[in-house]
Amino acid sequence: MKDIVLNRYRKGKDTVKINLSLKTKLTISYVLFSLLLVISLLVASNYFLEQKFQSYIVEKQERKNQDIVNLVRDQFGDDGEAPDGKVLENIGSTAVSQGIILMVNDPEGKELFCMSNLNGQMCDSMIESMRTYMTSIYPHFKGEYVQKEYDIVRDGVKLGTATLGYYGPFYYNDEDVQFLEVLNRIFIGVAVISLAAAAALGFFMADRIAKPIKKVIDKTRQIESGDYADRLTLPSRTKEISQLIYSVNALADSLERQQASKKRMARDYAHEFRTPLATLQANLEAMIDGIWEPTEERLESCREEILRLTRMIAEIDRLVKIEDDSLVLHKTEFDLAGLAGQTAQNFKADLAAKSIRLETSLDSFELHADKDKIVQVLINLLSNAVKYTDDGGQIRIQVRKSKNRAELIISDTGIGIAEEDLPNIFEHLYRTDKSRNRSTGGSGIGLSIAKAIVEAHGGTITAKSVPGTGSEFTVSLPL
Repeated sequence: MKDIVLNRYRKGKDTVKINLSLKTKLTISYVLFSLLLVISLLVASNYFLEQKFQSYIVEKQERKNQDIVNLVRDQFGDDGEAPDGKVLENIGSTAVSQGIILMVNDPEGKELFCMSNLNGQMCDSMIESMRTYMTSIYPHFKGEYVQKEYDIVRDGVKLGTATLGYYGPFYYNDEDVQFLEVLNRIFIGVAVISLAAAAALGFFMADRIAKPIKKVIDKTRQIESGDYADRLTLPSRTKEISQLIYSVNALADSLERQQASKKRMARDYAHEFRTPLATLQANLEAMIDGIWEPTEERLESCREEILRLTRMIAEIDRLVKIEDDSLVLHKTEFDLAGLAGQTAQNFKADLAAKSIRLETSLDSFELHADKDKIVQVLINLLSNAVKYTDDGGQIRIQVRKSKNRAELIISDTGIGIAEEDLPNIFEHLYRTDKSRNRSTGGSGIGLSIAKAIVEAHGGTITAKSVPGTGSEFTVSLPL
């Protein structure tokens, strides 16, 4: 049992994730990036500077060698006579104090002076001390005893040869090491200051980036709670943040419109159902209470209300199926012009009853679409045109091809649509007669269904109208 508990604890412990804020992550990113950059620059600078310093030390060693050679040369007589041993010993001691072992030969190679022969123990001790010192600074330093030969020349005449031995390829004395230590401290100080500046700059930049995002998050939480009223007005010079703010505001606008639409739909549905239900209730209660006789006429009136409710529910159900993407399209090739002309013939009696003239301009071509659904669009648009066109008016049907799209245009000379109503005519149950007079019939769902069918085909439907002059609906479908 104890093992099970421990395993669960370990498993839970393994799955714990620490969520850091964007501001913290950005600050850490700035600091880490700056740290990497500073370390890289520090290593590179230190490497190149040390290479230069080593070159400087090598050149410095060469100058010291030349000074020793010149010092020996100056001790030769004007006739080329070699200096005595005491003079050369003094020069050799001076050279040893600078870490150099001197040996002088005449032009024939005969040894005139050798410091290592004079005091070999001191010379060996000096070289070993230098090796130990350099190894303590650079444990992997590959130094060795080096000898370099120089001709002693004056006025073009070779007086002899000076051989200088020293620890090479270079050697740092105490002053050189102190200089490097000071230089490293400066580098470290610069690195610390740079990291501090980077942390401060990172915090500042992260705050500038995170602050508008935080406000966007607060706004989305308001939207989540159902508050769509306020809009983000935060200015930002960052393109992505500006786009995010715009998108959130657009989302709030869309949700606000949807909420208003849902409320209106609920109100409209309630209104549409309340009136026939109230009529049914009143008629049935009157007949049950014996106030009215259940005559055939009154029963037929009740039946008509029930049938109207049934049709309305069927249309709403059909619209819901279309809009929730459950609409299945059975596409075939057919002549749109022929279909439009055939559908118009079904309205022949309605047109004649109102003395409405029908004009057609039908270009024949094949359309790949669901024929039955397109017929439904035609019926809904023509039905509206007939309903809202006064006696003696005119309806015009056009079918034409525009590039790679088919266009169906139905226009009328009816009562028209007010400008403020035009953007809403494709919404559920929307009717331009604010009194909701049913003398023209209809449920206010026809245009919503037409739009849903057209959009399911990847097309568009638009409307333009002038009150008192007429309306024009244009359906555009891909071929």
